[in-house]
Amino acid sequence: MTASQRVRRIGLRTLAVGAVAAFLATAAPVTATAAASHGGAATRAGEKITCNSVDADGPNVFGRECNTGRWGPLEDFTIADRKGKAYRCETGWAEGSLWVSGQGCRPANDED
Repeated sequence: MTASQRVRRIGLRTLAVGAVAAFLATAAPVTATAAASHGGAATRAGEKITCNSVDADGPNVFGRECNTGRWGPLEDFTIADRKGKAYRCETGWAEGSLWVSGQGCRPANDED
């Protein structure tokens, strides 16, 4: 490999890394803005989100077809199904009425 080929390859790698870094720098603020424009970044403390189906796997809970229009991160909220089974969650994420995911969850009746 000649010196000019090495320089060309190094230059192409540098351009590729720079392009990825520029994309990541601009993508994060756009994502945060989109989340904020779709219903706010966080729920009100103690908010209850009801979903048609709720599945629990340890401290993680996933609800589908929910009654929220929120998009983005959630804190200190409750996920419940239509039958009344509820889970209190520390953090989570909502994708509008499509689904809600909760982490650090425990059955809500454990708090009584």
